[in-house]
Amino acid sequence: MLVSTTAIDITPHCPVKLCGYINDIRLAQRTQTAHAPIYAIALRLVLENSQLLILTMDILSIMKNRAEQIKDSITQAYSIKKEEIFIHAIHTHAGPSGFSADAMGKEYEDNVTYREDVISRICTGLKPVFAKAEEACAFMGKTEIHGFYDNRNDRNRYYDADAYRLQFRSDDQLIAELVNINVHSTVLGPTNMEISYDLIGTIREELHKRENIYPLLCIGTSADISNRHYREGDDFKELNRTAKGITNQLLEIQNFTEIDMHTLKLDTFSYTVSYDNTLLFSGYQKELEEIQKNLEAETDKTKRKLLLSSKDKFESKLLIHKVHKELKLSLLRFPELLLVTFPGELTSVFGKYIKEQAKTPFTCIMTCTNDHHGYFIEQDQYGRCYEATATLIPKGETEKMIKKLGELL
Repeated sequence: MLVSTTAIDITPHCPVKLCGYINDIRLAQRTQTAHAPIYAIALRLVLENSQLLILTMDILSIMKNRAEQIKDSITQAYSIKKEEIFIHAIHTHAGPSGFSADAMGKEYEDNVTYREDVISRICTGLKPVFAKAEEACAFMGKTEIHGFYDNRNDRNRYYDADAYRLQFRSDDQLIAELVNINVHSTVLGPTNMEISYDLIGTIREELHKRENIYPLLCIGTSADISNRHYREGDDFKELNRTAKGITNQLLEIQNFTEIDMHTLKLDTFSYTVSYDNTLLFSGYQKELEEIQKNLEAETDKTKRKLLLSSKDKFESKLLIHKVHKELKLSLLRFPELLLVTFPGELTSVFGKYIKEQAKTPFTCIMTCTNDHHGYFIEQDQYGRCYEATATLIPKGETEKMIKKLGELL
């Protein structure tokens, strides 16, 4: 197996909207101020029967049409097939516009200037990845993260604490790494107006300081996981505290198992969600009226943030007459590792089910990849949490989809 990796600066050179939170500040203002450079991290594997390129971007989400634009540019410049390219958004809520939509599918801003610049930078920045690769072996380490995040809706409910470090070593030297953890990148608050990679990117930077490589970090089943119950603030000081604590737990992994990744079988799972949304309009209107009453009385910052976001989502739902979603998941089957990509945000219990059904020693799930269809949550949480408000997936539909997926694993 040949491995190569690189970090590509995608910091905006033009004003952008920040994606992730809905409020008057974010809606009215644009920014060009970055707290630190943001990146796209590329990892390329050349295997016996195929190749694989994973590209993570420091953005909120990746719309399918924007992912296709990036893939088209890459395939025109390099010898690789579109189906071998996977583009993942780290889900920072302080990321730039141009690629991202919210949970309702509404694009934050069609920022053509930034998007075209980034695609150009990515294509140029990938040159070393395709020009040179090193023979390497794969090693997997696993741990659990505690004390910094949990199920943000109910700390007594299950959350997926698993964290994986997939290392690629050449002559015992670490040359590349993929880290898979389950947490929202939402330490910074909704009034922050500095472009930032937030939690996932800061963990990456902490690992970079220790290991002298840029690891590729991707989020798993994180739809109901965040630092909400452990928050000591929502600024960069709190971001650094949280990231360092999580990084220290990742670095405590001592036992790594060598795994076989020399071949890859790529399967696709497709699922369609389609219904008449106008039948639900009266219910949406009642919810909006109740939210408005609560907003007038609420003073808690976190609760107001959720109410404002819920208000925005119901207003968006009233503009959508027909829901039709073509969902596409990829199953990357290595001999001892299953890597599942998911086009949205998935809750912990479904990640647990997928891992239980998988036949391989290790299973990692990359959500927010190649497309974005919002939240996919368990049916008993409808009417109880924000994620149920911010989804167009009907109650019980995710269970049906994941059960069918499990039959393929």
